[in-house]
Amino acid sequence: MIDCDPGIDDAIALFLAYASPELEVAGVTTVAGNVGLDQVVDNALRLCDLIGGPAAATPVLRGHAGPLARVPRHPDEPVHGAYGLGGVELPAAARAAHPGHAVDWIAEQLRGAGPGEITLIATAPLTNVAALLHTHPDTRRLLREIVVMGGAAFAPGNTTPAAEFNFHADPEAARYVTESGVPLHIVGLDVTRKALTPLADADALVADGAPVTTAAGQMLRHLIDRYARRHQVRACAVHDALAVAAAVRPELLEWTEAWVTVECAGEFTRGALVADVHGRTGLAPNARVATGVDAEAFRAFLMSRLRGHYGADTTPAP
Repeated sequence: MIDCDPGIDDAIALFLAYASPELEVAGVTTVAGNVGLDQVVDNALRLCDLIGGPAAATPVLRGHAGPLARVPRHPDEPVHGAYGLGGVELPAAARAAHPGHAVDWIAEQLRGAGPGEITLIATAPLTNVAALLHTHPDTRRLLREIVVMGGAAFAPGNTTPAAEFNFHADPEAARYVTESGVPLHIVGLDVTRKALTPLADADALVADGAPVTTAAGQMLRHLIDRYARRHQVRACAVHDALAVAAAVRPELLEWTEAWVTVECAGEFTRGALVADVHGRTGLAPNARVATGVDAEAFRAFLMSRLRGHYGADTTPAP
């Protein structure tokens, strides 16, 4: 299951998930984050329709419209464009969201599947995930693991000097999830910033000309333009896609075991991921944190999956 807030990198993550035969996407749940909840839901539906095939029938569900304990706050700048997809206009969705709430639906699916059969990939603020684990505590033993895109354990944040966007948006939720006891793999800015997608790859996707590759390339161009203005580099991080890759090919990353939590009260550190890798707290590790990545292997993996599955000249992807 993918809990997301599309968002450009969420869109690329969805494209990658459906292009990966190792995964069977059981559902797409949504939460406010990169844009408000209504827009997030609409974006997810449009993206699944664009992907087609099984994606067009995958349940898409509405989740929480804001954080657990704080006033909702949308990003100060339109990182993902006014509607969240970099100005790329997709056809209107052919269906409505699945009835019911995302949190309750996930719980039902976990109980029906049995222990250890479902991985939850969370690429958004962790509001839905924390609510799931709190209101349906039996699901903790049913989840195989949660792969989280969030945090910056050993690197600067991208929302504040200390905090990454997803954890800063709902730090209480992030703390609840990290201390929940569910097996966690955390893919944060420590690695996503090392695995940049260059303009040449975005241009190649647009040049391919197929609907999904063209949309993906255009969205990536939007992010790359922003990176060029802010960071003077013609490339961008595709944070959420790396989290999907971690679920499919964990060997692309280096992992460090640590006890982790999230700061909720710090004046300058709210939302910061705290990782104890040296045992200073005396607490046993509760997560595996990604600390390194084979950037070129990830780049090749992402491009081969997108072009191999969706490209105009489609061939089976490795």
